[in-house]
Amino acid sequence: MGNFLKSYWGVIAIGSFVLIGYILLTDVFGVLSPFLFPSIFDVVILFPKYSDQLFTGLKSSLLLLTTAYVLAAICGIALGTLIGLKSGIRKNVTPYINAFSAIPVPLLTPYAINLFPSFKAASIFLIWLAAFWVILGTTIGAVMSIDKRYLETASTLELPKMEKLFRIILPAASPSILVGCSIALTLSFMMLAVAEMFGATSGMAYFVQYYSDFAKFDVVMLGFLFTASVLVLIMYIFDMIKHRILHWTINN
Repeated sequence: MGNFLKSYWGVIAIGSFVLIGYILLTDVFGVLSPFLFPSIFDVVILFPKYSDQLFTGLKSSLLLLTTAYVLAAICGIALGTLIGLKSGIRKNVTPYINAFSAIPVPLLTPYAINLFPSFKAASIFLIWLAAFWVILGTTIGAVMSIDKRYLETASTLELPKMEKLFRIILPAASPSILVGCSIALTLSFMMLAVAEMFGATSGMAYFVQYYSDFAKFDVVMLGFLFTASVLVLIMYIFDMIKHRILHWTINN
């Protein structure tokens, strides 16, 4: 416990400051509207009543998020590595990547809903697309920035192509790739919220949207807090995995 407090005292201090500030603005001085910004104590006591809905929504959201993100990571890293290594391919496809990645993914929501056979498939596509462009772009840049001496050494040692890929290229590019994957995960979560507001019957964002339609902002605040907690936990797990992979870098 002592090590945890020592490692995360800054995080705890900032969180405590924000919490105290919210209590002062709502319960103590009444600066914020109690209709839109209910007391945090009134929100917390609602959790047992709505816990089943929240966790049901969590399962639905995680299914969409995990499926789309894993597919995006596989496609983005595979294609990004290929494009980054092959200057001929990169020259021909870069203009199209720049053009299509500039289109905001939420604008494609009506097309996805009409073209895909189900809301689930449309949602997975939209989340996948949001993560794919980021991972693809960072992977291309990461592979292109690898020191040529690494590749020259691998050629001198006559390493097979697959061995060179997994022992030289991907490890050298992995810090930048994982930064892109981290950004893509956050964007995926944001796109998940957008997708669940169109035709969903469950999910964390659906929970918030549903009760906001009835102006039950205490329950909406509960949904916000639950969603934020889930995102923090997911990012923490991702950072642990990233640090494990990048154990050889100076920051680990």
